[in-house]
Amino acid sequence: MVVTKGSYIKMARLRSHPKYSQFRLDAGCLALNFVATVRHRGSEPRDLLGTPEALAAWLKVIGLSPSPVHISLKDLDEALHLREAIFRTAHNLILCNLPNHDDINLINEAARFSVAIPQLIMDSDFINWETSHPVKASLAAIARDAIIISSHKERERLKMCNDKGCLMLFKDLSPNNRRRWCSMSICGNRSKVLQHREQKKSLMT
Repeated sequence: MVVTKGSYIKMARLRSHPKYSQFRLDAGCLALNFVATVRHRGSEPRDLLGTPEALAAWLKVIGLSPSPVHISLKDLDEALHLREAIFRTAHNLILCNLPNHDDINLINEAARFSVAIPQLIMDSDFINWETSHPVKASLAAIARDAIIISSHKERERLKMCNDKGCLMLFKDLSPNNRRRWCSMSICGNRSKVLQHREQKKSLMT
């Protein structure tokens, strides 16, 4: 599947669907959890961040912005372009290809913004995260994580789901580094069912 910078985001937004409303937080790291907000990249991409409100909800779920934040359409556009730059970079590294120069620049630029500063609050169970721009600070944290997982030390842990319709990227945290599926209970189980059907069909012919 060929992914371009502008057309992909437009396509994914058009294919947004309420059925795919649950965020996946099992990609192994912050940056790839962000990338996983697009489901089924290998078949019919479904974007879970089609609106500013959806991005605000994801930031809250992931813990980057405990309190509600206002997100403009410009903020959303910036976030989606960063997400796709991270996807293309990680995807290229998995395939042992050189990442795109513009994508690297975009990630580096996002990482330069100061991340939110945690502050303790008396008589409260919550941490106050101080920043002049919550969205940019969140994107900076994501971009910094993307840089870390792109380092030579971490690259061998970058994987792509073996399911051709899924292609979710993840960081393999297993001790033997042999994980093949984004989730054994989802794509792994689907593969086993299909394999069983094929074996059964071959025995009948």
